[in-house]
Amino acid sequence: MKAIHADVAKFRTPVNAGVQSQKGNALIEFAFVLPVFLVLLFGMVTFSLGIYDKTVLTMATREGARAGAVYDAGNYDSDGDLDVTSVQTKARNATLAVLANKLISFGSKTPTVDNPSITGDILTVTAHLNYTGIFFLTGGQDISATSSMRIEALQSYASP
Repeated sequence: MKAIHADVAKFRTPVNAGVQSQKGNALIEFAFVLPVFLVLLFGMVTFSLGIYDKTVLTMATREGARAGAVYDAGNYDSDGDLDVTSVQTKARNATLAVLANKLISFGSKTPTVDNPSITGDILTVTAHLNYTGIFFLTGGQDISATSSMRIEALQSYASP
């Protein structure tokens, strides 16, 4: 019995024999994972800000179209004809006001609002923004939004 016990003890090795020190392994693994994690994090933030800015552009063009389309006696001249310049100015100013207050920008971002067009009785407002996000290395992405609304007119009804 003693001989068998001695043979087993001869083959028994320490648990950590042959293993080098593992003190720096966690640091090395962290160094590999951190850049991937940061790229994913900044990518999500950049994408989210792009979606937000697109939503703000859409909201601003809608507000501009609404401001120009709502009936206002000042939008008509003395002959009762639509003053196109007045409607376009109101639509453009309302769009720029929303963009100035709500848009998230890094650096100097200047949104552009095309001259609102009137076709028949439809007012169309279009706004553009060159979105670069957090990463300034890329050239940017053009984000645009367009909204159209029917221009309201004073209706005269014949009394019965």
